[in-house]
Amino acid sequence: MRTGIRPRPLVAALGAACSALFLIASMNTAAAGQRSKALSARASVPERAGLTHRRGDRDYYVEFRSRPGYLFGHTYLVYGRLGPRGRPVSEKYAGSYPLDGQRGLIIGAVMPVPSSVRGVEEDYKLRPSNIYRRRLSAAQYARLKGVIRHVSANDKHWNLLFANCNDFAIEVAHGMGMSAPPSWVLPEVFIAGLRELNEP
Repeated sequence: MRTGIRPRPLVAALGAACSALFLIASMNTAAAGQRSKALSARASVPERAGLTHRRGDRDYYVEFRSRPGYLFGHTYLVYGRLGPRGRPVSEKYAGSYPLDGQRGLIIGAVMPVPSSVRGVEEDYKLRPSNIYRRRLSAAQYARLKGVIRHVSANDKHWNLLFANCNDFAIEVAHGMGMSAPPSWVLPEVFIAGLRELNEP
């Protein structure tokens, strides 16, 4: 004779997915904590290096950023034009995010949910936890915009394990001829890996 209530399949699946993600997050949080000071220091280097920027050389930029956020954080891009002293004078934001906001993040832990490529309010307001900037020539910047347009035009869905914000950054990085770490690491660790794989 059975006693107790059998959990619904969706709830059971959500619990299993969250348990697996918690394990992955726990493994990566230790590494992120050990390197956070070094990463913050390195994130400011592009700003200082930008002071020696020569006009006409690389007048544009793209920043791969991470920030705190619901569940495990968020990876997104900021890109635009640089001024005479190598500092940004324009900013455009792009990242893969569920159309249904936080509700989409929860459901997306179990099944794909509709998403779009855009900046969300938290991208503008919250301080980034890690930044990797690459200066771009006019030709590279045109290529970047083309890659983002291509990714945005496709029918997009968000899923925590298979089509998350890191996956969007990977598509852009690969479109720019860059190497990228796996998508299942935490956003801050992902940006650190992107830097290590692509700096000379």
